[in-house]
Amino acid sequence: VRARSHRRRVRIAGGIVEKFLDTEIYERDSYICGLCDEAIDPLLRSPDGMSVSLDHIVPVSKGGDHIRVNVQAAHLRCNISKGARG
Repeated sequence: VRARSHRRRVRIAGGIVEKFLDTEIYERDSYICGLCDEAIDPLLRSPDGMSVSLDHIVPVSKGGDHIRVNVQAAHLRCNISKGARG
């Protein structure tokens, strides 16, 4: 559901959408948060702040695309704290 939401928001904004699974990114990043460089426990689930989430490096609201090179694994709380800052 979340992945579909990301793709929809990018399409509405006129950006590029690449299909991939969130787990592909988490595994690529070895479950290390791209924002704080700490390990992420893959067994934790949202709404736990230490659970894994998909962070857009350049936020969708700032013209970022939903492509592999623009996303990274992040703790949910780190991602929420970052907000739309790129």
